[in-house]
Amino acid sequence: MFQPLKGVKVIDLTYFVAGPGAARILADWGADVIKVEPGFGDPGRGTGATMSCPTEKDCNPFYTIYNMNKRGIALNLKKEEGKAILDKILETADVFVSSYRTGALKRLGLDYDSLSKKFPHLIWAQINGFGDFGPAKDNAGFDTVAFWARSGAMIDLTEKDTSPINPLIGFGDATTSCSLAGGISAALYQKAKTGKGCKVMISLFGQAIWSESAGMVSVQYGDEYPKTRLNPGSPVMDTYCSSDGKWFYMSILEPDRYNNKLFEELGLNDLIDNPDYCTAAGSKAHSKELVSILAPAFAKFTMEQIEGIFARADIAYDHVQHISEVVNDPQALENKYIVPFANNDGTITKQPTTPIRFTLTEPKSVEDIAPTLDRQAPMIGEHTVEVLKEYGYADDVIQKYIEDGVVTVTK
Repeated sequence: MFQPLKGVKVIDLTYFVAGPGAARILADWGADVIKVEPGFGDPGRGTGATMSCPTEKDCNPFYTIYNMNKRGIALNLKKEEGKAILDKILETADVFVSSYRTGALKRLGLDYDSLSKKFPHLIWAQINGFGDFGPAKDNAGFDTVAFWARSGAMIDLTEKDTSPINPLIGFGDATTSCSLAGGISAALYQKAKTGKGCKVMISLFGQAIWSESAGMVSVQYGDEYPKTRLNPGSPVMDTYCSSDGKWFYMSILEPDRYNNKLFEELGLNDLIDNPDYCTAAGSKAHSKELVSILAPAFAKFTMEQIEGIFARADIAYDHVQHISEVVNDPQALENKYIVPFANNDGTITKQPTTPIRFTLTEPKSVEDIAPTLDRQAPMIGEHTVEVLKEYGYADDVIQKYIEDGVVTVTK
């Protein structure tokens, strides 16, 4: 895959998922990303254990998702020598990205005011939980808290009259990481024009509000959440079940155009041209009633037959799949949205890939735009010596730093 960020250097001082995910995207796009960890490592190295994933040194697939294609160094930033090393690296870096809280960055002298004065060329990017102002600005905020709970997603995206959902770890993080990567890229464009860096900010809470933007507007005009599939906003944008127990979702955005076609295919001839059912306004006003008619009608057909109905009527639909099914989805595999990737111990994990693809010519096959997976996620301090040598540190100095606990190398 063509990598438009070749030559861009990114310093990644992040942990867990959202920040590392943004830096992973930039690495996939060709940037030289140097992940900076403390000697004990990114605490995200252990997160996979909460999701039944192995977290061994040579097999940590959850951590790999957000950290492959990077180099890794380990610095003790509580020591002046460690901060001096980071400063030396930042002299020639294009981007500094962090998910540390602002207070911690200030204590380390890595806040925007401090770094922008020393390195005016540097793009300074931060992801936090709740934004830079307001009463919650200094609160700890993982995606489950800031993206899911506070935004309403945890309770309003579930079936009505049930409990809040227990969300998938990292869902909000990964979404936010995409936006942050885009913001950093915009800042790189302005840097290319002016030579100057800027501050790029995003929060998990802000991303969640944008992700729910349609609902944020609609609730002000009478729309209510959570909803139920038994009485949805539109009965032709809902889930139904086939006679062989397969759930599917159909999405008719133009009821006036497609409802009559659907009724004809289902043998519901009494509904054809009935304004209570064949129009957008009518079907919405009679939503609960129409669901009670469509559900048993669909239940007379197998999923294969229903696929034929939708094909003939040209109606958008798809199967409702479990994540475990998507891992083997032929569409995902064909496009290399999921690829087999070797862990350091030789085992294989089907890894999701970042979604953007670049090319200079029209691709003739997926191999022309295949994601670049050059590096396994780095071990703690795996590239410490390599990077320090690139910046002119002599072997004896590096050895002393190792002995003094200024840096850590892979053991």
